[in-house]
Amino acid sequence: MARNQGRHRIARRTKIATALFGLSIAVGGLVVSTTTGDSDSAAADEVDKSQFVDITQVRPNVDKPEPGRNASTGSFTVDCGKNENGHFNPDNFIAQPGVRNGAQHLHDYVGNLSTNADSDNDSLLGAGTTCENGDESTYFWPVVRIDTAEEAEGRQNQNQDQQQSGRDQNRDGDRNRQRNQDNDQQNQQNNQNQDQQNQAQLEEPNADNELAGNDGEIQRPAVVDITFKGNAQEKVQEMPKFLRILYGDAKVTTNGPANARESWTCTGFENRVIKQYPICPEGSDVKRVHTFPSCLDGNNIDSENHRDHIKYPDENGECANGLTAVPELTISLTYEIPRQIQVNGQYKVDSFPEEDHNPFSDHDDFANVMSDQIMDRLVDCVNEGRKCRE
Repeated sequence: MARNQGRHRIARRTKIATALFGLSIAVGGLVVSTTTGDSDSAAADEVDKSQFVDITQVRPNVDKPEPGRNASTGSFTVDCGKNENGHFNPDNFIAQPGVRNGAQHLHDYVGNLSTNADSDNDSLLGAGTTCENGDESTYFWPVVRIDTAEEAEGRQNQNQDQQQSGRDQNRDGDRNRQRNQDNDQQNQQNNQNQDQQNQAQLEEPNADNELAGNDGEIQRPAVVDITFKGNAQEKVQEMPKFLRILYGDAKVTTNGPANARESWTCTGFENRVIKQYPICPEGSDVKRVHTFPSCLDGNNIDSENHRDHIKYPDENGECANGLTAVPELTISLTYEIPRQIQVNGQYKVDSFPEEDHNPFSDHDDFANVMSDQIMDRLVDCVNEGRKCRE
């Protein structure tokens, strides 16, 4: 696969348009509840170079529990593609239902074709899927982008254009106010209409899928592996339909590390996983590994904080008392990022503005919309120790 295949170039004129739009909001005093931070935090930032680590200098740190006598040792892999259909949006119907741009960063989707801010159980059913076996579950994670010096130069030009536009707008505004002193009511109505248009535009990414603070070339994963496994100490039970599970913490800077997970590694080095961005040796690719919690509290499909209903097993792979083992989902994403880009610290994960592309904020989301038939096949395969692919 060619190194540049699947990347999405962000047009400079789109960046300028986005900057002008952001300036018009600042000048007009419009406040939109779905965004946070000031104009500085919304600007695209380069990643701190200290966040990049040579994976060959990391000691192995992945310990897997020894399977017990009743372990469920099989695996069930679902082929849902690599988002070839370009399903992106900055929504999260699990954490922020009904809020457009609630994530403030772009998500890659596979599985369910309809997933957006307004998704619910009814809308997900029958919506179609990218999964070959008909699994209508939704799987989504923040995109990875390459942000080179060319992108930085584009941002500098964007800032200059923004400043000049602001001066031009101020001069034009003074002249307009002087000419229209007797027409304040009409001007107010016009401003309200423009604000509504600006807000509607802010709620969606532009045509190039760019959001303030998250720009660069979107990297399509070379490999998307979605695999369900068993439990080291017991047989697994079926997941209830519409079960929601979160992996990691998108706001680790605010919330602290309790729910954040070390996600980053390189192919051939999966026995070492880090919270920084890896620099891989030649012949090895950047990889994200997201293993979800798998010990469920009864048949609850969600909880107020989206975490209390499902927990991780302990270091021996055992679920705590009162929790039931369900299939353990792992989503692995492999990216063919040129090594020089890695060495230069020029790739990054989309994030909330306050995270500044912190790799420790990497996260993933899943909602189970499998049919009962698929879930039965999954559980039987895992409990019987078989390796299945659909």
